[in-house]
Amino acid sequence: MKHITFVIVFMLSLNLGYCQITLEQTYDHSGTFTNLANSGDKFFIMHVGTSQCRIYNTDHSLWKTINLEVPTDNYLYDVKFVSENLFTTDDKLCLAYIYYEYNTVGQYYSYNAFVVDEDGNKLLFVPGCQYMYVHTLSDGSTKMTTYSYDYSLYPYTIQTRVYDLPGHLTSFDVDESKLDINMGNAFPNPAKEFVTIPFALQDSYSSGELIITNAEGKTIRTFSVNQPEDKIQLETLQFPRGIYFYYLQAGNWKSAARKLVIQ
Repeated sequence: MKHITFVIVFMLSLNLGYCQITLEQTYDHSGTFTNLANSGDKFFIMHVGTSQCRIYNTDHSLWKTINLEVPTDNYLYDVKFVSENLFTTDDKLCLAYIYYEYNTVGQYYSYNAFVVDEDGNKLLFVPGCQYMYVHTLSDGSTKMTTYSYDYSLYPYTIQTRVYDLPGHLTSFDVDESKLDINMGNAFPNPAKEFVTIPFALQDSYSSGELIITNAEGKTIRTFSVNQPEDKIQLETLQFPRGIYFYYLQAGNWKSAARKLVIQ
């Protein structure tokens, strides 16, 4: 018995010896890495309470703080494309940010977006914009597509704008235009009482599961879906406020995940 116990302890210590995963830092706000054309790798967070983008060095020391102008009763929704030489060619740090407000009378969300430089100068305003993506084309040019929604109408309207950008994207941001088309954008997003999630199961599957995870990747809820359904409506009052992700799964196939914010 002692020999068996020794072997188990030895094997556990051996496995732990191979574990090289180390927690470096914990942030209380959503964040991700970016690669700046001149300044190198950085980590940035979206600080909703102060309407700021805080940018850190890879050793997690604070590098820069950019104040973002957000109107009263509006809140930050997303910060994207923290970059150098993408929106300008003067080496200034720039970024795009999206903010929203909730219309309590009509019970719908309204979004707007700005592109600004590190000094707060506004380079672009996109009314109604909830999503924006940057694309590098085969000819080397850089384009940005923005999607503006009007949720005050039913059915809501979508307007796509295409912009030509002077520079190139070198950051780690995912080109969300290349995400799996089987997973649609949830609306309203952020959600308060309910959310509708469009989806499309692959033709080879008659049924599957819609899975919702928290920001740490832990599965929170699982919902069964079947062909020919193309959307599911969920009550969100049961979820604590925060950031979630959702994706489809059927057999060995899994769609890309998309973000959902619940107020």
